[in-house]
Amino acid sequence: MRFIYILRNRFFVIPKFLFASLTIMMFLSGQILAQGNGTITGHIKDANTGEALIRINVIISGTTMGAATNLSGNYNIINVPVGTYTLVYSLIGYETLKKSNISVSANQSVEVNAELNSTALELGNVSVYAASRRKEKITEAPAAVSVIGMEDIRLRSNVGGIPKLLESEPGIDLVQSGVYDFNLNTRGFNSSVTRRVLVILDGRDLGAAFLGQQGWADISIPLEDLANLEFVRGPGSALYGTNAFNGVLNMTSLSPRQALGTKLKISGGELSLFRVDIRQAGLLGDGWSYKVNLGRMQSNNWDRNRTAGSILAYPGLSNELANITPDNMKYTYGSARLDYDFANGAVFTAQGGLTNVKNDVIVTGIGRLNIIEGNRPWASIYYTSKYYFVQAWMQKRTTPTPIVALASGGSLIENSTLYQVEGQYNHSFLDDQVRIILGASQKIAHIDMENTAMVGTKDYTITGGYAQLEYKPFKQLKFIATGRVDRTSYEKSRFSPRAAAVWTFAQGQALRFSFNKAFLLPSTSEYFLRVLAGAADLRALGINPAGLTRVFAMGNTELVPEEIEGYEIGYKGIFLNNKLFITLDGYSNKVNNFITDLLQGVNPAFPFGGAPAGLSDLILHGSPANGIPALPGLTVLPSGETAIVISYANKGQVDERGLELGFNYYMNDYFLISANWSYFDYEIKAQQEGDILLPNNPKHKFGYSIRYRDSQSGFEAELSGRTVQAFDWAAGVFVGRIPEYTLFNLSAGYKINQNYRLGLSVTNLLDRQSYQIFGGSIVGRQLIGSLTVSF
Repeated sequence: MRFIYILRNRFFVIPKFLFASLTIMMFLSGQILAQGNGTITGHIKDANTGEALIRINVIISGTTMGAATNLSGNYNIINVPVGTYTLVYSLIGYETLKKSNISVSANQSVEVNAELNSTALELGNVSVYAASRRKEKITEAPAAVSVIGMEDIRLRSNVGGIPKLLESEPGIDLVQSGVYDFNLNTRGFNSSVTRRVLVILDGRDLGAAFLGQQGWADISIPLEDLANLEFVRGPGSALYGTNAFNGVLNMTSLSPRQALGTKLKISGGELSLFRVDIRQAGLLGDGWSYKVNLGRMQSNNWDRNRTAGSILAYPGLSNELANITPDNMKYTYGSARLDYDFANGAVFTAQGGLTNVKNDVIVTGIGRLNIIEGNRPWASIYYTSKYYFVQAWMQKRTTPTPIVALASGGSLIENSTLYQVEGQYNHSFLDDQVRIILGASQKIAHIDMENTAMVGTKDYTITGGYAQLEYKPFKQLKFIATGRVDRTSYEKSRFSPRAAAVWTFAQGQALRFSFNKAFLLPSTSEYFLRVLAGAADLRALGINPAGLTRVFAMGNTELVPEEIEGYEIGYKGIFLNNKLFITLDGYSNKVNNFITDLLQGVNPAFPFGGAPAGLSDLILHGSPANGIPALPGLTVLPSGETAIVISYANKGQVDERGLELGFNYYMNDYFLISANWSYFDYEIKAQQEGDILLPNNPKHKFGYSIRYRDSQSGFEAELSGRTVQAFDWAAGVFVGRIPEYTLFNLSAGYKINQNYRLGLSVTNLLDRQSYQIFGGSIVGRQLIGSLTVSF
């Protein structure tokens, strides 16, 4: 049987294996063990402190039966059939413990107590997933990877947006304008609407359908509900397709079993910030578990008006026609998740949520946008097992109140929907000497801007398939070959290959070499944009003598994807009895078909025309001596109107090269020191006349931190910083220079007991007023304190 979805008169055939897998899963979920006649009880405590441990998962191995410890550290598993079992005790931050040969008799209760040890430091055992779409040791990954674990996420959870968790990591290009306006990139050519890093949360792409930007305010869970962040630097289209151009940020959230109990967090601080987050997670029995999150945040922002008469924050800014709404920024979210854990380790997850954003400001290439109100609903289901991963998700963006373009005063409306279905199979052979991964995905987009930024509606699909082969001729050497083919509604098929070799030449020491190709599709905006961008008085030249000549920003349907071809060599090493971790990564990339900023005279659909008789050459080329600008974008629109059109084109070729050096040193059981240096350089090989092609990131930047953590006393603190060399910025209408800046952040936490925790974060600790993106706001200090109550 074929399953067909209809989307706006388009037919989308969901692969048969998705529904087959889900059907099998639901059948298996009904195979519940018969009611037993024994009980297992016990008490669990910390092996070092003797403190009772709450929310410990206790599972009977090979079954769906289990329980969690209560506030006293006790657990109770009822209706256990007669037999002999193995119990598994687990909690993030503690070593998993197994107890075997637990005998259960009819109508009897057996007591099994346990003591758990906190997780010991094992640098060599840190695992990553995103580099190869499977779990592997970080030292064996065929890419440069940074990992932020749950404990560090919790420590820094008051800092605001997710990108702040990464800002001191090697190779990170991060700029901030507002509380939630970030642009996260790596290895050059950042912009005001960054699309070069693919951002994924639980398998769901967070990129917006029209502009393609990263939606940091769209996430409907708090930071401390993230279990893990992995940032893979370098081209990644061979596994992930478009937008994995410079890297991939892969995030996973806590499962219900990892977040058992009730948690209330109250936060407040500078910018009149007030925030409340509530979470409830529990076990429903027979393998089912759930988690519910609710929260609300309101805050002032750093954004200021730039209308006539306003004091502009720094030189180079221009006046705008509209003021920012005076209300506070508000961020309200809710989400729910339901898991079913099979006895064989497979998991089915269904989750969904909604985020409502009000009164935010973001910087784009056409100027700042004031988001009066935006809704971001989403839903996802997936099934994962040892060999299979199957997922389908949906997300929408709507604007109940139009977005205000502050530069022109115009209104924009966005109604877009993204759907994606994906499946992956992996298997190993010959004692893991050979491993294959096969996968396919299809994404459907529907975009309706209600004729405010685009004429009509647009639907497109992206269909892709990929395969990866790993071969280990011997334990210390691994070869990886990956290839992916993607086809879109607007583009021919694109092939993205990757070849890599990883040589573990000594214990904890690995060298790797890789070759990658990736591509970046033009955004829907770059293809189909149509918006009024301003007006010019050209009556002195005889153009539109009755009034102003309108300027339109138009998309270009002749654009082709940007392409990158890169070579990379890297080293990872562990020294000093597992205390020092060093990484060194070098890369050389060739980037072709750069998409320009909005320029005149580059769109073949709007040829030069409309000049008065005898003045065509003067108007086309201009006369600087006479103060007459060149107007190659002058054209006659299909409506007959004479106007100026600015548009996009593919006209850039650049060679890139860089180095990234980082180390983590554990001085003892309490102190961790980290530092890194990133170097980037480039050479322009081809450039469109009139375009300013800049990487929008510095040649040198530095990150550093020192962290203290004492699990017994419950106190932890981290002082981190980054130094960014001055650099030039050009993105859309904003062109200028970013001065050098150094910023420090402080995060601290104190666990009073298992029920209460205090938190503190101070971003930009010394309150050094600086702007990180030209056209953005001056970012100051923000101190935030929090109280978390768990019960």
